[in-house]
Parts: sequence; structure tokens; C-alpha cells
Amino acid sequence: LGTKESLGRGSFQFMTAGKGVRHSEHNRGDVPLRFIQTWIVPTKSGLQPNYGSLAGNTCKEARRNELQHLVSSVENKDVSTPVEIHQDLDGYTAELELAKSVKLDLEDDRQAYLLCVEGELEVNGETLKKHDACEILGGGRLYIKATGVEETEGGEVDHLLLYSMPTVEGDGRQGR
Repeated sequence: LGTKESLGRGSFQFMTAGKGVRHSEHNRGDVPLRFIQTWIVPTKSGLQPNYGSLAGNTCKEARRNELQHLVSSVENKDVSTPVEIHQDLDGYTAELELAKSVKLDLEDDRQAYLLCVEGELEVNGETLKKHDACEILGGGRLYIKATGVEETEGGEVDHLLLYSMPTVEGDGRQGR
């Protein structure tokens, strides 16, 4: 695809390897690099190669004390997100100031995976610290509250990633 770029804090990058793409990542600076890479298997193979990104500084207000819906399925015509993928998955991010909260209603046939990137969160009464994650099975309402913030380039916040997907029998730790 011939794409080169440098991404800053809070940026979002996606790629569909499709029929064969060479890909590499480098830290060209002296400051340690930190990023989260999530692999999502598409519903079909042989897709056209695709690449895109969303700069973190262009969307930071959309995720401040709000769930920013970043990823959805190409099949879902009810929403419009910056990234549409060939999988039934919704991806969100948020940066919460201390004591601020967000909520998400999960349908009974969906499950979620939540990662606390920075700070400390309370998720339906359970505490997640920096780099902790949890899976939520069985639907219902998720209440996510910032209980301990961190000084970041984005201010004093908690930073989270949240994925919602269909429940599949045997998924999650219960199935292992």
C-alpha cells in the first residue's frame, strides 16, 4: 500500500492484510514505544488490502468522558464509525477524568472485553488497574467509572479500550 506514518498518543491504526501485505513497525525515537495491537479475524478471506489511521489529537474531545465508537461491522448500517471491518465487532475508547463514568448496554447475546490502558477503573463494582482487563459475559449494562487517574499527555485521565462481540459458546475463560 506504500503507507508510512508516525502515530502519536491515542491514535488508531487499522489494516486488512488481504491477499498479502508486507508490514513492519519501528520506534524511530529515543522514547520507549507503547501500543496495543489487537488482531481481529475477518468473516471471510481474500479481502482487498486496506490501511487507515485516525490521529489521536483529532478525536481526543470525542473520547473525553464519553465512549467513542471507533470500529463497527461493514454489515451494520445503523452506525457510522471511522473504521468498518468484516466482523461483528464494536470497538470503543474513552478517557475519563476522576469520578466520571460511562455506560454501555450489552444485548444478552453479546459479550465484551475491556482493557484499562491507564489509570484505575471500576467496572460494575470490580476494580481494574492499569493493564488489567476483564471479560463480561451475558449482556446487561456496563458501568465504568474512573477511580484513579494518571498524568498523561492527554491530562489526568483513565484510558480504556472496550470491544463488544457476539457471545459464542465456549468463549472466554469459562470455556477453557
